[in-house]
Amino acid sequence: MSLAQNYIARIVARETDPINQARILMLFYLIIAYTFFSLCLIFAYAYNHQNLQLTRASIIFCSAILLLVAIYFANIWKPVTHTILILLTILGVWGNLMIFVHGVNVATLQYIWLASALGFYMLGSRWGWFYAIVNIIPVLIDGAFTNKSYFFLSSMPQAVTRPVHIFVITFDFFLIIFLHYFFFKSFKRNFVKLNDTKNELNAANKKLNRTLTEVEQLANARMNFLSTMSHELRTPLNGVIGLTNALLSQDPRKDQEETLSILKFSAENLLTLVNDILDFNKLDSEKVELENTPFNLAWLVENIYASIKIKALEKQLDFKLEIAEDLKNKRLYGDPTRLTQVLLNLLNNAIKFTEKGFVKLSCVNLEQSNNQVKVGFIIEDTGIGIEESRQKSVFEAFAQASASINRNYGGTGLGLSIVKKVLDLYDTSIQLKSNLGKGTTFSFNITFPFETMALDDNNNGLQQGLSKNDLSALKILVVEDNAINILVMRKTLNKHGIEPDVAENGKIALDMLGRNHYDVILMDLHMPEMGGYEATQLIRALTDPIKANVPIIALTATVSNQVIEEVLSVGMNGYLSKPFHPQDLFTALQKFIQE
Repeated sequence: MSLAQNYIARIVARETDPINQARILMLFYLIIAYTFFSLCLIFAYAYNHQNLQLTRASIIFCSAILLLVAIYFANIWKPVTHTILILLTILGVWGNLMIFVHGVNVATLQYIWLASALGFYMLGSRWGWFYAIVNIIPVLIDGAFTNKSYFFLSSMPQAVTRPVHIFVITFDFFLIIFLHYFFFKSFKRNFVKLNDTKNELNAANKKLNRTLTEVEQLANARMNFLSTMSHELRTPLNGVIGLTNALLSQDPRKDQEETLSILKFSAENLLTLVNDILDFNKLDSEKVELENTPFNLAWLVENIYASIKIKALEKQLDFKLEIAEDLKNKRLYGDPTRLTQVLLNLLNNAIKFTEKGFVKLSCVNLEQSNNQVKVGFIIEDTGIGIEESRQKSVFEAFAQASASINRNYGGTGLGLSIVKKVLDLYDTSIQLKSNLGKGTTFSFNITFPFETMALDDNNNGLQQGLSKNDLSALKILVVEDNAINILVMRKTLNKHGIEPDVAENGKIALDMLGRNHYDVILMDLHMPEMGGYEATQLIRALTDPIKANVPIIALTATVSNQVIEEVLSVGMNGYLSKPFHPQDLFTALQKFIQE
């Protein structure tokens, strides 16, 4: 029994389609049945000396043996099926009509039924129709003509004994029933299996969706946690950095200045760490989109250069800046904030890892069309360099060029990862060339839409505002509940001769605005009784158009895309993240002077 099962399994295993496997198995059982059936008929016809029937039974027996061999060794089940159908048509239907019966009997009808079912089940609809028609046509002709000599050969109808006739009819009925039963059973089994697979797939999809929801919730919880921690860290850092800046501006003694500089340096390094982690997570969440705002590249780069030049001078480095002349009169459209982030990360790294020599930033016009310009950015240094085996990994999160880098220079290893993610948003990449001990060059290209500015545009806008240092006439309301932050704001604004009014929450701010006129309101977002969002909405709803349209700048230690969108959606004019550099505050105030 196991030998037969192995024999059958080897035949079926050659097909991967479960329907074809069922067809092969059905065909195999059919041939086996016909082998024994024809063998029984051979003995019966030989015993009754019915030579013509004996010849037909012998042909069927020999064909069955050959077809079994063909299936097993050649795996040609479709040609075998055609062979069976041809034999069934010729020896069964046409043979009965012309030789054995000279008409249509029950066995003839069984053969037609068997051929039609076998053709459809084994070979599909096209061949099924073909064999059905080929077997039905002679019966229709036989019924249409009374003169049947068209079908007769020289022999007379052949007599068959009753037991043999009953055996043949019973066997044919059995085969017809078997074909329907077997194919339906296989079809049902595969349908049930398919339905089970579908149910399993649906269950897996539901489980996957639950997992994705949990992962998304975890990611949101992580972002919320980081935003909360960022707010809690930024608030005291705002006090430390703000008061340090205020003390440094009051002509301290040399020893005090050194202490304050170290304090400021440490606090700013901590702030950089917080910013890097928050930025990395925002970029990693793939929810960041680039802005498309106009900016002047030369002005942007010159301000970046000015903001970090002092770091290069402290290390006695030659800090060089080159900007192509044909870029200076162009107004580009892009995300200046993200571009600034990329350049600051690369330049700060270059200065940090260079002990002597130079650091250079170059901006070149690589290619220009009617409305687009491809700008090449190159940052070179003569620093410690990066060994070749580590040059790919430095762009990974928390990775640094060597284990000693963190000990000697500090840092999180997130800077270059952030650079790569921002440039991915720009659909560009960064190239790195470095020689250990000789220096490193980073370069990348960004294509910006642009328009040409008038020659005097460069002297207008924010640059013109930067020259206006007299802010003492501004009437400013600071809405803030944290005492340290209030002290920082007072000292920062006092430096420019501004004595601000202070409101501890939004409700008090509304009362004070009702009694006084203010040029600008610096609004904290989270305060007791009434926060900055609600206060802003109520201010914008005032009937007095001047007071309703007073410029409001959000001051927040929570920095995220959602917060920025909410700030702008309630009617605020802009925002500053705590802690902020005093110059950033004055630049924003100068902007409103011009307006």
